[in-house]
Amino acid sequence: MPTTQATTTRKATTRNTTDRATEARLTAALHNGPFSLALRLAVKSSGLSLDRLQARLHSRGTPASKTALSYWQHGHTRPERPESLRAVTSLEHILNLPPDSLTSLLGPRRPRGRWLRHHAGVLPADRAWARPDGLARALDRLDARPESLHDLSRVGTHLTVSVDASRRIAAIAYHQLLRAERDTDRYLVAFRSDHAHGPLHIPESRGCRVGRQRADEATGFRVLELLLDRPLRAGELTVLDYTVLPGGLPDAEQTIRVGEAVRDLSLQVQFAPGALPARVVRGYRRSVSEPDTVAELWVGASRTAQLTEVDPVPGIYRVRWDWD
Repeated sequence: MPTTQATTTRKATTRNTTDRATEARLTAALHNGPFSLALRLAVKSSGLSLDRLQARLHSRGTPASKTALSYWQHGHTRPERPESLRAVTSLEHILNLPPDSLTSLLGPRRPRGRWLRHHAGVLPADRAWARPDGLARALDRLDARPESLHDLSRVGTHLTVSVDASRRIAAIAYHQLLRAERDTDRYLVAFRSDHAHGPLHIPESRGCRVGRQRADEATGFRVLELLLDRPLRAGELTVLDYTVLPGGLPDAEQTIRVGEAVRDLSLQVQFAPGALPARVVRGYRRSVSEPDTVAELWVGASRTAQLTEVDPVPGIYRVRWDWD
């Protein structure tokens, strides 16, 4: 049996290692975002409970509820009202963070109000994609430009990725709530993979039918044209469901690019029996030129990992996995 002193020493060493890892993650999150991760790590590093945080905020004249603090930490909502922003400034002081370190991660206030007051707020192609020249070439073969990808903006976007027993991506099912930003009769979807060869197969769809496909082989881009069941006028909403069979890609990640219009986001990856990965992580970055901020994801009893966000911060979200 170990002595009490040895046990205490071992616990202290483990705690110090954990604290250093949290501090390193906090430093990266304060630099790269998102706000929710930076706040969550700062609270964890401080050792303060939500009750104590709420009390300290109240004593400084900048109150915030425990529910709001929890929602901010987990990305369910973000502070936008003037009193909430004042509370964030107080949190920077309470949590011993540099001035404006949390506030700067919030970015501009999100648009609110009726649907027609929203703007697409899309990521420019050179921020959203590596090798945007290849995307432009593929779109040109459909008489379109990169801006044409956003004639319909995504209000809700939900993906389910199926990984088969050979550890390849077998299918990607999409459920999209879309709003027309201009009069249009088609929806253009871009894909990119270093391993894609040949056309994509779409065995089923609702709300649309498959049109043309064009590719830029040098950069791995595929652009798919989905013809809507009926033409839409600017401001109208529609729902599209379609499943893409990419031909068994060996890719071990799935990425979604998110603009201001997106109000809810989910990305699920379901693994076949016998193909459970050793590790799954979620990543976020503002543009392709920036590093990912990552966090581990749990794989549940249904062999599924989930990334979910309400009012996601614009940028690039991804789920990655490996078996090593």
